Amino acid sequence: MGNITINNITKLVEKKIANTDLFIGEIKVKAGNIIYIFLDGDNGVTIDSCVEVSRYIEKHLDRNEEDFELHVSSFGLGQPLKFLRQYVNAVGKHLSVQMQDGTKLSGLLLSANENEIVLQIEGAKKKDPKIDKMIPMSDIKTAKLEIVFK
Repeated sequence: MGNITINNITKLVEKKIANTDLFIGEIKVKAGNIIYIFLDGDNGVTIDSCVEVSRYIEKHLDRNEEDFELHVSSFGLGQPLKFLRQYVNAVGKHLSVQMQDGTKLSGLLLSANENEIVLQIEGAKKKDPKIDKMIPMSDIKTAKLEIVFK
């Protein structure tokens, strides 16, 4: 394998998105040189941003040397949060959290820092008070944004 490694793709993407609010959510390189780049951003990710990154990668990889297939998209709604800045950007939104012990919690994210998050959890019944629950980051197995219909 030549230039098509996660490390090389990561360097190219980081160079392209430097000095923007974009960051890498995940990069995968699968068999047959199929490259998946998932971007996230403090203010979301536009289609134009994905196109710009895609063109930059295309320009810096030589198809004559190695053929590849490239997919650049935003970090999807169903993807687990991986980075503190994703939690910080999710403050004010609903999260579904699976704990290391297998229990699941769901609620409004009130705050996040490197050590913990605080979720506002609905009471069991409508009249029950909402509970602010502090959850250590180390207790979180996965956390995903949740769409709430009212």
